[in-house]
Amino acid sequence: MPCNLIDMRPDRRLLDHEFEGYKLNLQALPRFEYNLVSPVDRVYANDVQYSFVHAKLFALHNHLVLDHWDYSFNYYYIDKKQQVIRIIFDNTKNSFHNSVVYDIPAHVERKPGHFNLCLSFSSQTIAVISDGTGYLHIVETYARNRSSSANQMWQTQYSSLVLGEGKYFVVVDSRIQELHDSKILHCLLQSVEQNDKTFNSVLTWVTYESQNQIWRQISMRQIQGKGIVHYAAVDPQGKALYIASDNIFKFTMDTEKEVTDPITNEIRKNIYTWLQTSEDISLTLKLNSVYQKNLLKVIVTPNHIKVSYAGNVFIDGKLCHNIDSELTTWNVQETGQIDILITKSESMLWNSFLEGGDKNGEQVMNPSLVEEAHKRLAHLCSETEVAPDQSVPGFSTQELEECDAASEEDTILVRFDSESHEITHRAPLSVNQYLFTIPLEAHEVPALALRHDVDACIWQPYSPMLESETWPVKHQGTLLAFGYVQSSKQNRKFVTCPPNLSYGVVCEATKHVFIYQSSSSEGCQLKKRTTGHMRRIKVGQQHLLNIDKYGEIIGINATNEYLFLLTENSVIAVQIL
Repeated sequence: MPCNLIDMRPDRRLLDHEFEGYKLNLQALPRFEYNLVSPVDRVYANDVQYSFVHAKLFALHNHLVLDHWDYSFNYYYIDKKQQVIRIIFDNTKNSFHNSVVYDIPAHVERKPGHFNLCLSFSSQTIAVISDGTGYLHIVETYARNRSSSANQMWQTQYSSLVLGEGKYFVVVDSRIQELHDSKILHCLLQSVEQNDKTFNSVLTWVTYESQNQIWRQISMRQIQGKGIVHYAAVDPQGKALYIASDNIFKFTMDTEKEVTDPITNEIRKNIYTWLQTSEDISLTLKLNSVYQKNLLKVIVTPNHIKVSYAGNVFIDGKLCHNIDSELTTWNVQETGQIDILITKSESMLWNSFLEGGDKNGEQVMNPSLVEEAHKRLAHLCSETEVAPDQSVPGFSTQELEECDAASEEDTILVRFDSESHEITHRAPLSVNQYLFTIPLEAHEVPALALRHDVDACIWQPYSPMLESETWPVKHQGTLLAFGYVQSSKQNRKFVTCPPNLSYGVVCEATKHVFIYQSSSSEGCQLKKRTTGHMRRIKVGQQHLLNIDKYGEIIGINATNEYLFLLTENSVIAVQIL
């Protein structure tokens, strides 16, 4: 099955190149504090959970859960008694109310290796809870809005030791599919397994069915790979899995269909690789160290290519799109490596090199794209002002700030098909640093915030249309200049924004919270260093909150009007003016 390449180009209408940055606003934002009746339950990694995957799962665990199915300020956390506590914030009286809504079954004693408890709302009346010890509970929550009875306790409908004894996990995503006579619940769990000296991230996709309020497990799939998972979600239609990671993941188990390795019966000795920009394609082949240059034949036409050596054909097929064949160049190095440069007729990214794909060719990511992006940011890191009509001068990489350092690994957002177990769509994120995840619509998967130059663009993945090969990943909005300012905060713990994207938040663990409101103001003036002239500029507002007295922030959620912070013993609501 050919893999479609997704070109994530921002919508120019959602960008503002005249935005200059943020100006510090010393006006104090109103804040309202509430002391918790019982402290938040928190688990720390032990001596055997020392990998970076473990560090991310424990240190960045968000203990404050917002109910996105209810538009009122309903928040939840799990206390040390293993009870789910609901906190309602009354924004008319600026007061808090709390109640116990669920008592997690068993109350298993905590042991080294256990994970934090997790709460995920799958629908308006169903929640999924993990106790961190290996058990998963499907819970009937009834209506969770303010009009419902605050004293109505949730009821457990199904409990199971999902992965087996001694295997622990966190809940990454869950969602309900409503059918005619039943409900389908998809749960995505993340665990960590040690293989030799490496730690693998394991995503387990468990599916349950409910008929007459009786739940049963109908399938389980597992997919794993090395390193951390930046983003993972189940397609709302239950047909695919979305993953953003720095490493390749693959299916390892499926109770519905046998998992097979790709067919590799006819792999040639001299396989080629190709990498692309929007303007050209570079091919690389390898001959033996002893070769005769006159036996190499490279024939390129506007829509076809054939490369052979001594009668052995390496590449022969119709190109995916037309090229400018007259600009094709090629060279053979002393080591026997062949480099062929092909210029595209139109500026675009190709889904594949040859029409219909080629098993002997492998696409690799282009590291130069990262370098090009940081060159465009040079004027933000240098003391020399760059005029718009001038090209960016050359400079040493030592002039770059630490926050602009290019990643050594390539992050890729992919869509795995649940039936074929193959990647159907791929979006390279090499020059678009992953920032954070934000739920925008309750019925859809969470959106991704990616850095584009200095901005942070919010992308919402949607389910593909029927009989369509396009995966719609839509640019929903932009946090102006937020991609750059958040990168300069080396001690950041949480990064988020509200659903209306009116401001961005960078939260440190114990010292400061930075709030950036990008609603521009043209009432400011800036003096140009080269000419001394004053000109009006568009700037946003930066607010700085000191949080030393509250202790470590272990949970955060942003709404359009308030920013909520959670510590072990208190909740703080910050009003955004």
